[in-house]
Amino acid sequence: MDILKRTANRIKLHKISGSVVHHCAILKKILPGNSRIVHGYCVSPGEICEHFWVQTEDGLNLDIGYAVACLFSPELSEMRTFLTEDFPMELENAEVLRQPENQKLFELYETSPVLFWKEAPKDVRTFR
Repeated sequence: MDILKRTANRIKLHKISGSVVHHCAILKKILPGNSRIVHGYCVSPGEICEHFWVQTEDGLNLDIGYAVACLFSPELSEMRTFLTEDFPMELENAEVLRQPENQKLFELYETSPVLFWKEAPKDVRTFR
């Protein structure tokens, strides 16, 4: 989706701080229609990590974190990944990379969006 690439490029160009949850919130705010931030897992060869992305009302998954990461490290675009909301049971013994701060931000966004935006870094709050 063009809006995903444009937003990722603008985040990189303007050196927008914040976490993947902040970037998802920015993208969700920009998207027309209803969308939601999803908390799930990104599975790639040899690695599983807790992950956040935006899902449109049509069920399209927009991974702004991956799009921004690919701009900084183009070799990531060659890596095959898939997103899932549910933990893959066939990988139950695998170690999951987690960033507790992102989980806290996601919970804050879900429970109190006003406080989330108030506490967000200034460049995130003012991103247009």
